[in-house]
Amino acid sequence: MRFLKFNIEDFKPDFFFIIFASFFGLIILLLTPPFQIPDEINHFYRAYQISEGNFIPVKQNNRLGGYIPTSIEKITEPFLGLRCNTNEKTNYKTIFEISKTPLNETGKKFVDFPNTGIYSPISYFPQSVSILILRKLNLPPLYLFYGARIFALLFWVFSIFYAIKIIPFYKWFFTLIALLPMSLFINTSMSADVVTNSLSFILIAHILKLSYSDFFSIPSFVITSIIIILLASAKLVYTPIVLLLLLIPKENFYNKRTYYFQLIALFIISFGTVLFWSKIMNSLYIPYSMYNAQFRDTATLIQCADMHEQMQYILSHGLYLFYVFVNSMKHSFDMYFQGYIGTFGWLDTSLPIWFIYLSYTILFIVALSDGCKSISLKLNRKIILFLCLLIIISLVLLSQHLTWDCVGGDIIQTIQGRYFIPAFPLLFMLFYNSKFNNSKIVIPVVIVFSFFSLLFTINTLYTRYYVYP
Repeated sequence: MRFLKFNIEDFKPDFFFIIFASFFGLIILLLTPPFQIPDEINHFYRAYQISEGNFIPVKQNNRLGGYIPTSIEKITEPFLGLRCNTNEKTNYKTIFEISKTPLNETGKKFVDFPNTGIYSPISYFPQSVSILILRKLNLPPLYLFYGARIFALLFWVFSIFYAIKIIPFYKWFFTLIALLPMSLFINTSMSADVVTNSLSFILIAHILKLSYSDFFSIPSFVITSIIIILLASAKLVYTPIVLLLLLIPKENFYNKRTYYFQLIALFIISFGTVLFWSKIMNSLYIPYSMYNAQFRDTATLIQCADMHEQMQYILSHGLYLFYVFVNSMKHSFDMYFQGYIGTFGWLDTSLPIWFIYLSYTILFIVALSDGCKSISLKLNRKIILFLCLLIIISLVLLSQHLTWDCVGGDIIQTIQGRYFIPAFPLLFMLFYNSKFNNSKIVIPVVIVFSFFSLLFTINTLYTRYYVYP
């Protein structure tokens, strides 16, 4: 009867993740009505544009966007009223009826999407590939939309599965943070965050693996370069993750000269990619004041914001930016504190505060308990983690302040918790302790909490979109 004995330690975190993420992710994907994730309409437009081979958006008549079939714009209209209105509901009959709208690629019109138009094609790789395939089958626009969501989910699931598999420690903790409600919600969408989150987790896991391997080979250099280029292209502000390369001991290289040469080369590659895409983004950017007056009020723009003027103001006002950062982190604390765990829809549906506190309690318990006796993170390494985290958070805040705040404003209004998903693994690693290794606590806690939190998420989404008060 020995084979009947159950051992909790036999659970594999990577396979547990792929099962839970696929099952609950698909339910959340289908439960969330179309275009109910921030800017999902514009993300859809940009992904469709890329699927046609138009990697750079169209800039004409002081407008930024592209030519989109009118049938695609038409299917968004029935779901506009759901945004930020918790009293508005929908039903699957409505969604089914909209799904009958045919795709007519001959009838197109120019549509403005200045906020997503500046993203690189890398940011929409899974969505645009799916749309390309489904377009060839002449499927209706809503089929293209859901197909892109499903393909994005699969891309993310297998990316995180790979990250969990290769990371030398914190496997169950990585599983836990990847399965947080907000993480699963945003990664079942058209959002550019899907690729960013995937590449960030892979790069962190990859560098940690190299840090505890025996040798940094030429293939390691090539693979690292590719991941860095992809991440820097997808979202510039998370590029400082490359600073984790400083965790790799010199002894892992052929000699000191090779160590310095390869590290400098990787830094040049990463920041060279950043400069390349920054130049393209700057050439595409149009502030509200210069945007076509006939269309700017319906485009996703802030009337008093201007990225270039904001940067000039920052450079000419000493400690102004530091004051804005501190003030914003205090003022918007609830927004990002809750949003990292779960704020759904167009920031209109939050999980209850007791659940938020419970979630952070579980996160810290697992972060403290999921140690590995053979792997330690000494103080000098944690300093590198902290500096990397601090730089990323600063760049996230700066990017928001440049894009979405009035010039000279004293607070950043839009610090969403999902922006910290790629960086917060570094935060919790600061609590890592190799002496605390209790898998008999960690594994059941991760399994039970993930199951409970995702069921709770499903109920919250169903109530929000389908149940009238």
